[in-house]
Amino acid sequence: MISIRTRRAAAGALAVATIAAGVSTVTAPAAGAAPVDYGAIAVSRSGSVGKSWDYASAGAARQAALARCGYGTCKVLASFSNGCGAVAATPRMFGGGAARDLRTAERRAIAKSGGGIVRTWVCTSRHL
Repeated sequence: MISIRTRRAAAGALAVATIAAGVSTVTAPAAGAAPVDYGAIAVSRSGSVGKSWDYASAGAARQAALARCGYGTCKVLASFSNGCGAVAATPRMFGGGAARDLRTAERRAIAKSGGGIVRTWVCTSRHL
């Protein structure tokens, strides 16, 4: 029979080995109770950018991005929750994209801009 002291020592050693190996386990919140973070990217005609992330509502994230953009011509081109947004540009137009992960958001922004290059991006803390 293994003593309680031996079991505790073995459990501690396993925990140290797991952390050292870079493995972690996270328990997800119950379905329907998962927290949501919102973000947005606004851009003006002149190219000024305003970004927001980790806001409690979509409206607050949009307003923050517009305020940070700083011009009356600013428009929100990407709005997202628990994900990422990106804006790409060509010499003639801007395009915004959003997705759960950054690479997909960038691809969508490039497609919407007609093949431009990514100018800016931002992700919420809960993105993939």
